[in-house]
Amino acid sequence: MRTALLGTPQEAVPAIDILAGQTDLRAVITRPDRPRGRSRSPAAPEAKVRAVEQGVPVCQPATPAALDEAVAAMDLDLAVVVSYGMVVGAATLARPRSGMVNLHFSLLPRWRGAAPIQRAILAGDDVTGVSLMRMDTGLDTGPVLAVWRTSIGEDEAAGALSERLALGGAELLATHLGALERGELEPVAQEESMVTWAPRLVVSEARLDFHQPVEQVARAVRAFCPRPGAHTTWRGKRIKILLARPVPGRLEPGCLAVDGNGARVGTATGCLALGTVQPEGRKAMDALAWLRGVKGDPGRFG
Repeated sequence: MRTALLGTPQEAVPAIDILAGQTDLRAVITRPDRPRGRSRSPAAPEAKVRAVEQGVPVCQPATPAALDEAVAAMDLDLAVVVSYGMVVGAATLARPRSGMVNLHFSLLPRWRGAAPIQRAILAGDDVTGVSLMRMDTGLDTGPVLAVWRTSIGEDEAAGALSERLALGGAELLATHLGALERGELEPVAQEESMVTWAPRLVVSEARLDFHQPVEQVARAVRAFCPRPGAHTTWRGKRIKILLARPVPGRLEPGCLAVDGNGARVGTATGCLALGTVQPEGRKAMDALAWLRGVKGDPGRFG
């Protein structure tokens, strides 16, 4: 079976490995290299790096028209999309003989959109998964062909959950590759009345509000880790909160304290034990070590 993988970030890598091992993977189609880091030097997407390691050709179209031209030239049986990041037009969707399928990191129709993992954590969902869906021109609106389910860990952050879902999605794809080629999977239309939306994250959302209940603040820390990073301010500078969990106790919202239970910050309904923080301009560090190094009253966040 002649295939292509359309994907860009690390989440696409396990699916690349499956397709490279079980099909004739003609190309990995990914977004163009983009500036990263303080130097702003162009860096390759993780999917491109893995394709090169696997000896798979890489294609990086910059526009939907260029994407369509590239797919048309590949004579594909199937294309698999995993966090690609570009709109795929109707003509392009129809070019592979068995169509295009998407590994979407939620149990559709819950959390259609760009940030399903983070939105599930913010909402306090207990269960999530991966939906193998046939793509159409809508935003995650196509029929679902198969699903993989998993519980969300009580302290699981978005980064760790993303890694697990990428592996689960690759497993789901491997299980159903033969059936996809033969057209044996029964499409199940999504129930529109059950749709929830997962819009793209913006940095302003990741600013913590310690006047919220402790459970909601803790979810925000998990949902925005590692990117863009839940943050607040301390003594006029930004500080990221990378790891925190609810613990018994009472402090005024935003107030900091150090005691036998470690470093804590107050919220509207309880305290958060701070595990890892990253003060502006510094590397991530243990929160207790950071607060013990503070001169005088630690004061408050925000």
